[in-house]
Amino acid sequence: MFRDRYKNAYDTITPPPELVSDTICKVQSGGGASVRKRFAVRMSIAAAAAAVCLVMAVPVCAAHIPAFYQIVEYISPSMADRLVPIEKSCTNKGITMQVEAIDIEGNEADIILSLRDAENSGQDLVHGAMDLFDSYGLSDYTNDSVIGGCCFLTYEEAEDKAYFQVMLQADSAYQSDKLQFRVNSVLCGNYNETKDVDLSGTVYTAETKTVTLSGSGGPLSEDMLPDFLKKIPATAEDPRPRVNVLDLMSASDCAADDFTVMGTAYEDGVLRVQVCMGDNSRSDRHVELFLRDSDGNEQYEDHSVSWHEEIGGARYQIYEFWFLADIADIADYSMYGIFHYSGELVEGPWQVTFRVEGD
Repeated sequence: MFRDRYKNAYDTITPPPELVSDTICKVQSGGGASVRKRFAVRMSIAAAAAAVCLVMAVPVCAAHIPAFYQIVEYISPSMADRLVPIEKSCTNKGITMQVEAIDIEGNEADIILSLRDAENSGQDLVHGAMDLFDSYGLSDYTNDSVIGGCCFLTYEEAEDKAYFQVMLQADSAYQSDKLQFRVNSVLCGNYNETKDVDLSGTVYTAETKTVTLSGSGGPLSEDMLPDFLKKIPATAEDPRPRVNVLDLMSASDCAADDFTVMGTAYEDGVLRVQVCMGDNSRSDRHVELFLRDSDGNEQYEDHSVSWHEEIGGARYQIYEFWFLADIADIADYSMYGIFHYSGELVEGPWQVTFRVEGD
């Protein structure tokens, strides 16, 4: 499935959508000196990532999407030259999807799209942050996109529109005279909350097990990690990436529809925190963790890995977060997380067919 192929290909390099969203919020509010310390470095990275994404797709159609144009104009006025306006729409399940503009170069495509409540639908499904649930694609009837990424840009209340940028890549150059873009499902009403993570049960020796990875990434590349955290070399019998993770709690004891902290361990200079996201087949729960020392200094994860476990016919997603730190006494440290929840899953599909006129 496209969703699984996307996650396997891009878990390591796609910037978290919430960081891009935070950057957009700062842009809209005019910035300021009150950015919290823990985000200082990450916000800079997110701003750069957003700028790189947006440089690849720039709005000729600015007059038609004023909210997005304000964002692009603030980041770089020179980016107003390349997007081709499309304005093709499809309505289903009370939501109207509109492809606002597209930029195609060879086998790469950048798409700006919006979602809004359908006229006279009587529903309020679009009212803030949303997610396309990794269920989108672009085809030209000769090939189909196989990898990609998506950024939630902003929600414009006056227009009741949630804007997204989708970046896709195909095996060969797109034929711009016959294109079809689709979204299969969306998540409405995303929200987050900040909660403490209890470190008092941290153990100093722990059993491990070998799992097959579905994703990994973080500020530290794998070659900078201790040997015991590195991926297990592939074999002819099993070429899939594997790694050793904590074996502290059975996934069968985790909640299917909520987060479960499965355990924490500190060994050989690495604090490992394992969190189960439950069954994410119809949701998109994820968490950002922050380690704080007694002086109030905060540290984001250095690396993380994720995998799936089958429990009673459901597919649970589990993450293990690694913090490389010299910890003499775990009691001197605390941890909290920003836990991101997804709202209602609405299954479409939404699909539009269009052509891009040449110069």
